Amino acid sequence: MDTQRTIRIAGFAVSLFSISMIFGCAHYEVNTGRGDVPGIFIRSEMQDADRALDAARQAGKDKLCPAEFKEAEDARDHAYDVFRACHTAEGVALAKKATAMANALCPPQAAAAEAPLVVPAVQPTPGHYKYCVTLPIEFDIDRAVIRPQYKDDVARVGNFMKKYPTTTAVIEGHTDSVGSYDHNMELSQRRAESVVNDLVENYGIDRSRLAAKGYGFTQPIADNSTEQGRQKNRRIEAIIDCAFDVQKVQPPERLCMSLVVDFDSGKADVKPQYRDEIAKVADYMKQYPTTTAVIEGHTDNTGTPENNMELSQQRAENVVSYLADNFGIDRSRLSAKGYGSTRRISYNNTAEGRAQNRRIDAVIDCVVTK
Repeated sequence: MDTQRTIRIAGFAVSLFSISMIFGCAHYEVNTGRGDVPGIFIRSEMQDADRALDAARQAGKDKLCPAEFKEAEDARDHAYDVFRACHTAEGVALAKKATAMANALCPPQAAAAEAPLVVPAVQPTPGHYKYCVTLPIEFDIDRAVIRPQYKDDVARVGNFMKKYPTTTAVIEGHTDSVGSYDHNMELSQRRAESVVNDLVENYGIDRSRLAAKGYGFTQPIADNSTEQGRQKNRRIEAIIDCAFDVQKVQPPERLCMSLVVDFDSGKADVKPQYRDEIAKVADYMKQYPTTTAVIEGHTDNTGTPENNMELSQQRAENVVSYLADNFGIDRSRLSAKGYGSTRRISYNNTAEGRAQNRRIDAVIDCVVTK
């Protein structure tokens, strides 16, 4: 009797355990170990965040909106930290938030039409040009104080803005990839602000004419795997807005001009009436024969992204051909790049905005022998 009683009790215990497993593990799944959480099973919400970020990365969203992607990634990592500390409910709630952030990354252009518009600093305004000057200022590690030996570099910007008092400038700070994203963003902002302060205090440039913007390591111009590349990436860019005749001033390192060239819908033919507009680029390149230029094509968001990329590339190539065939600019000095609708400068929800986004930009490298 005692043996039978023991068997019945054991059977009841096994059944009770099985029921608890069925009802207690409804939100658990096999642990892949990606979050360094021990055990065979883990809450599914934790790995949902992993899967959402993987899907976003495969869709290229880590490149399309890197800052927002990093925020979602950091939120997921924080969720795991809390979960590992045995705060299960709080960790799960944070993981759900990270999943939502990953799923909301890089909304489609139409959905983002009402979002705040940030015009790139190097984008020329109508009737203006952008002088882009790179300042190879080296800072001490983790500091933003400008060394005395770089006085002449800052003077290039200060003296230019004093000579042309209608100009304004955005001072951009850039870093290499050493250190965290947040730290480099903060450091690059401080370094840009240091250059702004120097221009105000030592050159008398009114602060209202200057703005500082830190980009951290999000816009490298060289490979961060080498010390030489990292040094190139640790830089200050001065983007100066100009409204005067560029033919009459000594050129900087890069000149960016926006051309008012309108195309028929879905077509890439350059109309004859835009000859004078394109001549601005040709005349400048003839005056400075060592210059080279990238002709950029941009569209509005009408049509598919693939078609817009192809159309903008064709329009840029046709402007290159126009410069070569009609003005004698050697093709080796020219290249074409289509950006489709990825670099809008206005909202696409009005006809006027779409017209502004359909444009050609010329980015001229000014390697001038003095």
